Amino acid sequence: MQLEAFIKHLEEQMTEIDAGRPITVQVTDRDRFEHKTVKAIIAKSADELPDGEDLWIKNRREELDPVPWRIKIIEEVQDLFLRAPEGLPL
Repeated sequence: MQLEAFIKHLEEQMTEIDAGRPITVQVTDRDRFEHKTVKAIIAKSADELPDGEDLWIKNRREELDPVPWRIKIIEEVQDLFLRAPEGLPL
């Protein structure tokens, strides 16, 4: 599974990310082209979350950063308060 997230959605929760606390975030499974909301721990490097998987970050120009962050999904959650993915209506 290849996951990606938009940086602007992560920036809003950077304090929690830096502290290693779980956040709720929308990710896209690039293999299945599915969007889902997850509760997860996210880190900016593999050293910070060695048991996580790659999380590719899309910048504001919708380009993927060259080095992935890491994500460890705790659970999938209901899509109660989501924004539409960039460029798509909700």
